[in-house]
Amino acid sequence: MTAFLPNDQELNFKLSSLNACLDELRRRFPEQSLSQPKLQTIVDRDWLNQWRETIVPEKVSRKFWVVPEWLKAPPAAMKPGSLVIRMEPGLAFGTGYHPTTRFCLEFIEKLVPEKAGSVLDYGTGTAILAMAAAMLGAEKVVAVDIDPLSLRVAEENISRNNLQGKIQLLLGGRETYCRLTSFNFDLVTANLFANELTRLCGYIKKHLKPGGYLVMSGILPDQAKSVRKIYRHAGFKLAGKKERKGWVALMMRKA
Repeated sequence: MTAFLPNDQELNFKLSSLNACLDELRRRFPEQSLSQPKLQTIVDRDWLNQWRETIVPEKVSRKFWVVPEWLKAPPAAMKPGSLVIRMEPGLAFGTGYHPTTRFCLEFIEKLVPEKAGSVLDYGTGTAILAMAAAMLGAEKVVAVDIDPLSLRVAEENISRNNLQGKIQLLLGGRETYCRLTSFNFDLVTANLFANELTRLCGYIKKHLKPGGYLVMSGILPDQAKSVRKIYRHAGFKLAGKKERKGWVALMMRKA
């Protein structure tokens, strides 16, 4: 077990309580070996700038390159057929480097705009999936997140990529059950954890046209079967699956 505790006036009290709890466990279970807590002081750092030093432009799908805004795009990213997303993630999720985001980009490339001219990106984070859909030619793109900070980051990235007016940003609620828009979409993307994908099944279904596609990622391999079963019972059929580096993405189609 690893825990992070603020180094404040309550620290000694918390450590004393922890040691008392461990002593009680040793008393109750004398046959078990229980180690002593190990303490380490973590020096506060500028984590964002430290992360910046490790990031380089990278091709993240067949068409898309992600290029940090402070770096120059490599010649390969400027070739015909390539699309460049300029990115500053800030504290929001979705840089394009994570397998779950790459899965979604790969599916989006197959669907937009030929099979999906309208896209709802739920849990948009940095808006990378929404921006990809707009760059590929989707006529209507709506990006939703429950975190106001993420929406601020998304708005900055949209402006950074000259996509103002092509993507609508909406603030969702943590307990989202009502519709944010009366429009039904050809494609819904949702790069979330499995428990959220399960909870939002009915909500997502409401926003999809008959025959529309759902691309969802952020699923662990041992969760994929149960998530797929829930959506199958809701009237979805599996249209594609990707698995890599301990993550799964599903593309499903609404009946």
